[in-house]
Amino acid sequence: MKENETKTQNNNNETQSKGKSVFRTILNTIINILIVLVLIVSVVIATLALTSKSTGISTMFGYTIQPIQSDSMKGGSPDGYPSGDFGKGDLMIAKATDFNSSAEYENGDIVTFVTGDENGNKMLIVHRIINTITLKDGTKRYQTQGDNRETSPAPDQEEESLYLPAMEIGSVYYSPGYEGKILKGWGSVLDFIQSQKGFFLVVLLPMIIFFMYAVIRVVISSMNYKKAKADEDKEEAVKAAVAAALASKDEDTEPVKTDGGTAPVEPANAEAEAKPQDQPAEQDVKMTAEELEQFKKFQEFQKMQQASEQAEQKNAKTEE
Repeated sequence: MKENETKTQNNNNETQSKGKSVFRTILNTIINILIVLVLIVSVVIATLALTSKSTGISTMFGYTIQPIQSDSMKGGSPDGYPSGDFGKGDLMIAKATDFNSSAEYENGDIVTFVTGDENGNKMLIVHRIINTITLKDGTKRYQTQGDNRETSPAPDQEEESLYLPAMEIGSVYYSPGYEGKILKGWGSVLDFIQSQKGFFLVVLLPMIIFFMYAVIRVVISSMNYKKAKADEDKEEAVKAAVAAALASKDEDTEPVKTDGGTAPVEPANAEAEAKPQDQPAEQDVKMTAEELEQFKKFQEFQKMQQASEQAEQKNAKTEE
């Protein structure tokens, strides 16, 4: 009965241990995925910030990734040109031109370029080419305007001298045979992440939390290792104490030779004689309460083993 209860308790402990192990594995996997995502976002933000400092247009792997800042292209072209129809808060992925001075464009192409506002700050404009002129040297220049005539009632360049040269066009969203991608609403997300508050909440704060979590994991692992080492040392000490107690017991009961044969040695005193053999040698071996309990369990195991051996011998005799 006691053996069955012990087995049941061991099975329950094993089940709980497996459950905790699975939970820790799932938790660590989720945290590792989040760490990778945060690192990817950090790299993307850093790359966009570095590439936009010199040109005003963020470039990555030959493409530009830009949040749309106005509704100047909302509604599509009133002149019947294809593509367009995106607005503030959307994210545009277009093909970078590397400001190629020899590139040529056509009316209806949607391009991006950088201009200055009244305060001298750089502004990224995403508009359509509505007019093209060829100069005496054979180079071309381009006039642009937004599709939404309510927000862009006039062309961006009113005089031909202000028309855009090819070297000022940073990327192309649409041209015959190519069209970029618009991710609805993701421009606002990128704008938020690029702000000081957003960068702190989305990048810095998670990295701080992950760092603290990693430190805690290292501390816990170190404590568990020390505990396991201490338990191992304690178990070895208990085994040594049990071995010493058994050796002492065997020496006390070793038979001696007499004229009539052999006889067991009498205990040294009455107290030793009165002590039952199945009780641990508490006075002979100094043990802690935990070590004493383990010693008792060891003796119970010995009894079970002896009973099993006796039963096997009895069965063997019966068969003979």
